[in-house]
Amino acid sequence: MEVFEVSARVPMDVKYVPTWLTWVGSVTGCLRALGLQVDEADVAGMTGYAFVLSVHKELCPSGPTMFDWGTLDGGVNILGRSTVAFGCGDCHTGNFINERTRAHCRKAFELIAREVQEGRPCVFWGAYVPEFAIAVGVEKGSIIATSYKSARGEEEPPIPYDGIDAPGGPYVLAFPTPTAIPNAQVVGDRLAVGKAHQLLTGPSAFADYGFGLAGYEYWIKALQGSTASPWGAAYCAQCYAEGRGFARSFLARVASRNLGVAEAVSKGSAAFGRSAAALAEVAKLFPFPPHEELAEAARREQAIGFLKEARSADEQAAAALREAVHGSWEAQAATAEAG
Repeated sequence: MEVFEVSARVPMDVKYVPTWLTWVGSVTGCLRALGLQVDEADVAGMTGYAFVLSVHKELCPSGPTMFDWGTLDGGVNILGRSTVAFGCGDCHTGNFINERTRAHCRKAFELIAREVQEGRPCVFWGAYVPEFAIAVGVEKGSIIATSYKSARGEEEPPIPYDGIDAPGGPYVLAFPTPTAIPNAQVVGDRLAVGKAHQLLTGPSAFADYGFGLAGYEYWIKALQGSTASPWGAAYCAQCYAEGRGFARSFLARVASRNLGVAEAVSKGSAAFGRSAAALAEVAKLFPFPPHEELAEAARREQAIGFLKEARSADEQAAAALREAVHGSWEAQAATAEAG
């Protein structure tokens, strides 16, 4: 049957989980609907999203989604589902829309339709605005979605397959089957902590973006200058305050179930708690949606002070996580081998 003639909905109740990091909220909603007992901190921590900090030199709102989303899939596998992804690099938004990008949208829709017909929700990019949402149905060439709008009590009309707003191109993440990875949580915890350290200390893959600890310098310089985006100033603050909160909660759980590295991981958790608190203050200074807050020099100076606190806390977190991976965990493994 021509895929555009199909109308179907998944058979289970699927709820979008309200988050600023909408990939995290969408994936959490899908995994719960598919039977996994997970929350936002599990998803953000195990996939690594909680530890991302990507900041454009002019505080473009794209920062929180400007990284390789493919790096997140392994964490979903650890949590209990396989993944199939579709993505491309051609923007489908505004003046960038053309027949090629519509063809990409068609391919994305075909994957969504297949998953929905099999009774599985999936995640897609560009629902109503450039954000992630959950596809729960298809209706003659349109996607039936649950998204951030549901948390706001707003209508969610069907989205034509080529009506998505997708800078960076259409993207779909599906979860076809359960996974059975031996010692998944033990393996996953160590991989997640190692990834967290890498995300804090590694370089950016994109020009004009600072990544990890270096992102704070971009953030501070943007607030010191005159070209920072008011929308980005507000949006980045909300997203990264939330992300650091997820990091704190996730690492506390890792510490509780890995007693041999509990001290180092707990230090990392506490440090992220401090950066989450500092970034929450930045979020108060620049609420979303923005108004005239960025024009106030005194407000920008206050925010810079809190950003310096958050950077210091993240530096402490990086040191603690390095100790966990290259000290406590390696010593634990060496003892086990010797025994």
